[in-house]
Amino acid sequence: MRVRVECCGASGRLAGAAQLDVELPEGADVRALFARLGERSAEFAALLESCACARGDALVHRATPLADGDQLALLPPVAGG
Repeated sequence: MRVRVECCGASGRLAGAAQLDVELPEGADVRALFARLGERSAEFAALLESCACARGDALVHRATPLADGDQLALLPPVAGG
């Protein structure tokens, strides 16, 4: 199956793209997606440990199953002052 990932903030810089299409096996969950994305670099993998993930208007847990065609957003932590 294929999912599309929007890389917000620092995740886009570390991924090298604003959007990624990711191939995953059927039955994969968000945890499997993060593991696949983390293969891109150690720095990206470290950021993913603190990222939230959204599908539509809702945050999803790492155990959430994915479906072909899902569109997700990586939401890295932000700091303000």
